[in-house]
Amino acid sequence: MQKEMSKGRMILFLAALFLTNVGVMADMVIVPAIGSFFEVFGAQVNLVNFIISGPVLISVISALACGKLVQYFSKKTLLTFGFALFTVGAIFGVVIESAFYIAAMRSLVGVGIGFINVTAMSLIAEVYTNENKRSAMMGAFNGSMAGVGAVIGLIAGYFAADSWQSVFKVYWIGVPILIMVVLFVPKTPPEKQNVDENKKAIKKDPIPLKTFGSLCISMFIWNAMYGVIFFQIAVYVLENSIGNESLVGILSSLGTIGSLCACLLFGVTYSKLGRGSIIPSYIILALGYLILLITQNAIIVGVVCTIMGAAYGNGFSYFYMRATVVVPPSQISNSIGIITAVNGVSFFISTYLVTYLQGIIGVDTLTGTMPVYISVLAIGSVASVLLTIRNKKYPSEYQALNIKGSAIVEE
Repeated sequence: MQKEMSKGRMILFLAALFLTNVGVMADMVIVPAIGSFFEVFGAQVNLVNFIISGPVLISVISALACGKLVQYFSKKTLLTFGFALFTVGAIFGVVIESAFYIAAMRSLVGVGIGFINVTAMSLIAEVYTNENKRSAMMGAFNGSMAGVGAVIGLIAGYFAADSWQSVFKVYWIGVPILIMVVLFVPKTPPEKQNVDENKKAIKKDPIPLKTFGSLCISMFIWNAMYGVIFFQIAVYVLENSIGNESLVGILSSLGTIGSLCACLLFGVTYSKLGRGSIIPSYIILALGYLILLITQNAIIVGVVCTIMGAAYGNGFSYFYMRATVVVPPSQISNSIGIITAVNGVSFFISTYLVTYLQGIIGVDTLTGTMPVYISVLAIGSVASVLLTIRNKKYPSEYQALNIKGSAIVEE
């Protein structure tokens, strides 16, 4: 970035950037209306399912596309485009009470989510070149994601008491945020135009497939493991007669709180543990599933959900952070696009994982499949320890970003 920002300008930039999480967490708004979708459009079940989960898959494609487009367009341009697309698709998502129309608007939201996620993370990586500061800001960004999701979800629940169409009014918050993006996010040159100190074009080194590929596989497996309890906590509660829908809401909120706290602390965690930051997340998730398997006490389950949420927040921040340090600087935006796509696909797959495993191991409950998750996560824990030890001996050549300060903050 060629122009430095004052600290005041930086605060406005970060405020605008963090608030774009309204787009990333857009689905939290429609959650209270999902039951009504099936009631109103019950004859079009497949279309309703697309309205609910379609944006996730579309965001996978748009994230990959955005990772390439940053080579030719400014990140601000792409962020503005993505957030504008989200705002239009979200606000006008129910102007016409038609399942086909709502699905079309939700498709625009999906495209916008992919663009927002990639460009926001890429801007943080570009602005903060120091590894510890970058990890702290990525953790804070992910923490704000959880916080924003919780807030807009609560507001949507209030509007849902009026009518299911009313939840879409929450999306009007996108208008002032879009204005903030236009005013306060600095315009960066397309990555293809970046030049070094000698004004020569920076060579675009390839992504190291072995290192980055391993990171993607690890994220896919780890994310899918957590996605099971994230999406199906209601199934667990009801099949074990622990409580009702009210308890499910509380447990989901506790997971969000845990994730928020871990994200905010990620800068400290990463500065102390580095590559090993993911190890506690693997261990905690494995122990969490073990406790859920052997006990069904509501209070204990609440504590476990909180801690598992914290493990997810730490791990989520870790994978995005590592995606910026195991690839050449010229490939950071592309790697973020890929890791965003992996995140979306793994979460989508996790919704079908339980049914698949039930058929294989011959059980008919979610709880009965938990030994599989415990085993996979235990293996992941051991593998992460071994790889962390190896990484100390053979570090990635792109890992050391020990440049003091921020790329654009005046000291």
